[in-house]
Amino acid sequence: MKPEIRIAKKEELPDLLALEKLCFKEETFHKKQLGYLLLKAKSLVLVASADDKIIGSMIVLLRENIMQARIYSLNVHPSYRRMGIGRSLMDTALEFLKERGFRKFTLEAGVNNTAARNLYESKSFSVDKILRSYYKNGDDALHFTKNL
Repeated sequence: MKPEIRIAKKEELPDLLALEKLCFKEETFHKKQLGYLLLKAKSLVLVASADDKIIGSMIVLLRENIMQARIYSLNVHPSYRRMGIGRSLMDTALEFLKERGFRKFTLEAGVNNTAARNLYESKSFSVDKILRSYYKNGDDALHFTKNL
């Protein structure tokens, strides 16, 4: 499957919120937070669409003053996982950042999230530290970094 990867539109906020809630049960954005990230924050919000619906999204925070970016959220609808959608979103984000001169890309992922770890390691991210009790449920996270 080859989804269309593009910048999210403000009209897609309800669909982005529904995908967020479907993918992350405990650590989800509220409508106001997601609206801010989509419309006002210095961010890149990408969507993957297929079959006339959003099947994936990625929110990247942009710190232009130090040319560093951070993946804030990466979601793929459960019915579309293991089809390369996360990889396509990542490739598009990396291309965007490199074109604009960003030098570093970071993110956090749960220590038990094997699929995410595999994706990030396949894109040459490396773990630089463990974040103890990072999530609300007390789980640890891995902090990944990649020089661009």
